[in-house]
Amino acid sequence: MNQLLLGAAIGCVPFAVWYALRRFRASPAMLIFAPLAMAAGALWAVAPDLPRLLGQHALYHRWARDPRTDIFFWHYTIDRLESDSSLYHAGLMLLAAAMLTIAWRELRRAEEEES
Repeated sequence: MNQLLLGAAIGCVPFAVWYALRRFRASPAMLIFAPLAMAAGALWAVAPDLPRLLGQHALYHRWARDPRTDIFFWHYTIDRLESDSSLYHAGLMLLAAAMLTIAWRELRRAEEEES
């Protein structure tokens, strides 16, 4: 689960910087592309685990022992060090909640500007 969190966080970083540089205002493009980048980062981080979901266990086990899978946001290294914790789930939910909060804030600002 920590690989999903790491991938989503890495996908979120450029948009967090962009959001801060724009004085905490989000454009419609950011509200569309930030969650897409977070999902793409999370998918990239767990790519070596996907063969197991598709029933290709031999490929999965070969990739699990290959240090070159570190190109997927340090997947191999994390597999060697990881421990189970509910905090990873909470972190992923916090990222999603932050995106929703930003979207609701921008919607409220847009509605206030119209009236």
